[in-house]
Amino acid sequence: MSNFINEDCLRIIFTKLQNDPDSLYSCILVNRFWCRIAVQILWKNPYGYKKISLKKLNNSIFNMLPITSKQYLLKDNIKSSLNINLNKPLFNYISFFSNISLHIIKDTMRGEFRIDKFDEFEQEIYKLIINNCRNLNYFYWNTTKPLYQYPEASTFFFQLHSLGIDFRYVNSVTLFELAKICQNIKDLKLWYYDGDISGLIMFLDVQKDLQSLYLYFMEEVEQSMQLSEVIERKAITLKKFSIEPNIIFLPPKFLPSLKNLRHLELNNLVERIVKRQEWETYLSISSFPNLQSLGTLNLSIYIDCMIIEKSHGNILEIKIFRKEHNYVNHEKLLKTIANHCPKIEKLSVNIEFQNLNEIREILLKCSQLKAINLLVYNVRNYNYDGLLEIFVKFSPITLCEFSLNGKWIFSIDALQSFFESWRNKTPIIFRQNAEYVEKENKIIIKKYYDEGIIKSTNLFM
Repeated sequence: MSNFINEDCLRIIFTKLQNDPDSLYSCILVNRFWCRIAVQILWKNPYGYKKISLKKLNNSIFNMLPITSKQYLLKDNIKSSLNINLNKPLFNYISFFSNISLHIIKDTMRGEFRIDKFDEFEQEIYKLIINNCRNLNYFYWNTTKPLYQYPEASTFFFQLHSLGIDFRYVNSVTLFELAKICQNIKDLKLWYYDGDISGLIMFLDVQKDLQSLYLYFMEEVEQSMQLSEVIERKAITLKKFSIEPNIIFLPPKFLPSLKNLRHLELNNLVERIVKRQEWETYLSISSFPNLQSLGTLNLSIYIDCMIIEKSHGNILEIKIFRKEHNYVNHEKLLKTIANHCPKIEKLSVNIEFQNLNEIREILLKCSQLKAINLLVYNVRNYNYDGLLEIFVKFSPITLCEFSLNGKWIFSIDALQSFFESWRNKTPIIFRQNAEYVEKENKIIIKKYYDEGIIKSTNLFM
């Protein structure tokens, strides 16, 4: 059969099966030609398979280590239950990986070694990855080991485009060294940033095409103007900027320079009015005309609306939540979305009972809406049958995903009428907080799920 299907065609076919490991494994058994192609796709993201045995997978990874390393690690180690094969594997499986979960490897393998040997195992695993993995989509650095000193480190980090750095393990000295060999990062995530600044500034400055920056701040760090200034220097290439959970620890002077930004996420969990006002001042004088995705938490409604109004109608996704029950503020936001986001496809907001008319307005004006996620607190136990009626009457044909978070109360008749209206449409995705769904309503939802009206739901997982 391999004589009639060339390699490119097989690769396309097998790629379509990448989420079906059983079928891919069957293809591997056909012949050597099929095996050589299918095995690369099967091992591209093995941690993404739901039914995978982590113990077997990590055992396979261990068996990819050099023979000398395996023999040394297992010497006098009577605890290990690993199934060791001292022969060289048929394929260099780990070289096919596009994603690797180092924390899972370390967590599940920790019990296989004596404590004094686990440190050596961790070192060998990092060497294995750095020597072999040239196709990783993302590497998360959460070790104190000097990875930049390992053989092939310069090649590995030179080719890497997406990197996560955990400041609980990495310091300025490490970043100074890393900056010498790692300069092509497009997507950078900085976790638990603790104010250790000098090495980070240099590392950011040497990146040639930084397009995405994520900052996760520790609870208390000093504001760094240097960090703000280096972000401003990278503004030309930056297309995505995200910060949480405390935006106030970063001086916001760089914001007006982010003219090319397409994705903005500002999640603030800390109520410090003075410094938050500084952020809102800079946001008020900033404009993001190319913005496609906006996510905020606990910004003022005035700022949220202003960002949307200046987006030139290009926004495709909005996720805005606030810790308040002010339906007037929700009304202002929803009206702004309806009037300035004609292309929006995904919407996540919180509403009150008094905001149903604004939801109707959004459904009428946003004809490309595909997914809606509404959060309601419903402290007065309102019945929301009216919302379902609005969905039935005014939803655009594109809308097929509903996520309802919070305490939603629906009657059986309204729920049944809602699902019946979708009988001749594309099957929907329907999610709701299970704790607030009455037993009778679950029976209705289960009925339409079994009939295929509901494509997917979280209620019967």
